Amino acid sequence: MGTTQRMTPGVTGEPNWKDLNKSITNISKTVEKEKELENDENISPDDEAKQYKLISERRSAHLKSTFRNLVKTGGGRSKISSGKSTSIGKAGIKSAGKITSFFVGIGSNGLQQTLVDIGFGSLQGKTFQEVLDFLLVFCTESNEGMDETAANNASCEIMKELAELAGNNIDRFEELVKEYVDGKGLSNILCKFWGIYVFEHLSQRFEEKVKQQKGVEIGKETFKIIKNDILGQVKVLNTQRPVAQIDWNGQAGKKEIEKIFDSVIKIICDENN
Repeated sequence: MGTTQRMTPGVTGEPNWKDLNKSITNISKTVEKEKELENDENISPDDEAKQYKLISERRSAHLKSTFRNLVKTGGGRSKISSGKSTSIGKAGIKSAGKITSFFVGIGSNGLQQTLVDIGFGSLQGKTFQEVLDFLLVFCTESNEGMDETAANNASCEIMKELAELAGNNIDRFEELVKEYVDGKGLSNILCKFWGIYVFEHLSQRFEEKVKQQKGVEIGKETFKIIKNDILGQVKVLNTQRPVAQIDWNGQAGKKEIEKIFDSVIKIICDENN
């Protein structure tokens, strides 16, 4: 997957990078405030509760500001979710398409034939780890830029999580994928993929910078909060989305992938339309 690339905020002609950097810095400040409260032995329980409530409200506002500013840097929700942005969306759509194609192939033709079709060859004599390693490469893009790296990291996290759910058992893995394709599981996986993908764009650009400015502990906690917030909202989205039988092959499937991506952007940015 290669070395994660970093970008210095403040790209010429992109004023929203500065706003995005500020929003994330403000989240890290709420983490610092919490640490100070934890170490304040003189504060009364009532004052402590009030302070925690205030910090939580501020953090929520800064999180929304962060997600909205990220979308602004990409040219807006429509541009990003359709793959027309130059900075975010395009590589994610390609990787999501590969994951979908692989799952649908298993649902229609079984794991063995699908692996042959994508170039792995016969399962005979192969371990589950060999299959997983191949899939981690198959579902990724080149490491040309941050968008590709974000898509790669999201694909790897999804595949590794599925492997764990299957107990690293190849037969159970095949059964699990078929269950996802037959039900709403594939849509849910794509929702999570997009959540991780969005987080990776933020992490690559700013996590190292926050660690340098605020310390490793504050940096780690800041991005743990950001990731948990995104995935928590995506989980809610999973339960809210209407479940329909989707023909994932061809144009209908491509449109659904983009639609799910658009829904993820919409919910994390708290947009009403």
